Amino acid sequence: MDAPSLEPLRQEIDTIDGELHGLIRRRASLVGQIAAAKTGGGLAMRPGREARILRKRLAMHDGAFPVAAVYRMWREMISAFALMQTKNLRIAVCRPADQPGYWDVARDHFGCQIPMVAYESPAQVLAEVRTNPATVGVVPAPIEADTAAWWPLLASGEATLPNVVARLPFLAMPNARARDISALMLARIEPEESGDDRALVVLQAPSGISRNRIAGALGKAGLPAFTSALDQLAGGVHHYLLELPGVIADGDQRLHGLEKALELDRGSVAAIGAYAVPASARP
Repeated sequence: MDAPSLEPLRQEIDTIDGELHGLIRRRASLVGQIAAAKTGGGLAMRPGREARILRKRLAMHDGAFPVAAVYRMWREMISAFALMQTKNLRIAVCRPADQPGYWDVARDHFGCQIPMVAYESPAQVLAEVRTNPATVGVVPAPIEADTAAWWPLLASGEATLPNVVARLPFLAMPNARARDISALMLARIEPEESGDDRALVVLQAPSGISRNRIAGALGKAGLPAFTSALDQLAGGVHHYLLELPGVIADGDQRLHGLEKALELDRGSVAAIGAYAVPASARP
C-alpha cells in the first residue's frame, strides 16, 4: 500500500504561513495608523494592556504547540510594534558581572529588536531612565537582604522619576541563567490596570513602624491589606515598601489618609507604581 503523500499537507502549511505573514503586516499597518494619530509622542508601551492581551492568548491556547512559544511570539510582536512607535527606544538593564541572568530576563521580555545596554547598578539604570523618557529600565526586584535598596529613590516626587510598571518575567521561560530571577520594569509612564495587579507604596518615617500598626492604618485609610512588606534603614530613615492589591495613583487621597493614620509628621507616603501579577503556564 502506498504511503500517503505529504505534499498536500506541506502546501497547506505554506498557505497558512502566507496568511500569518499577511495578518502581521495588517497589524503593523494598524499600529502605524495609531502612531500617526498620536500627538504627544512619548513611550509607546502599555504594560497593563500587554498583560491583558497575553493572559487572553495563554488562556485560549490548547494543543501540542508549547504555550511558552506562543508567549514568545506575542512578546516579539508587541515589542517590535513598540519600537515602530517610539523614537530612540532602548532598554537599560542592571546586569552586574556576576548576575548575567537579568540580561536574559530583559531579552526574553523585550525581544531581539529593541537595543539593550547593561549597567552595573540600579542607580545607573535609574539615572538613564530619568535622562531619557524613551529609555526603559530593568532592575532587580527588591528583597529583604538588599544592602543598598534602590526603591526609596522613587519616593521623592521629582518630575523625572519613573514608575514601576511591570514585573519580569511575566511568564517564566526555560532559560537556565534567568531561572528564579525576578526584576521590575521602570518607565516614565503611568501604570494601568490589567485586572490582576499589585501596587507599590513607600512609607518613610524617622522611627520604626510595626507591621500591625501599618495594617491598622491601611484599614483606617480605606486601603487594602498589604500582600508583602519590606523595610530598609538608610541614613537614619526607615523605609517600608508595601505591595497592595490593585493600582494606586500617587495622587490617591487614601495615601494622605494613610499618612494621617500613621501620624507621620516627619515622614511621607508615596505610590511608586504597580505591576500586573505574572501569569503561570499550564502544565
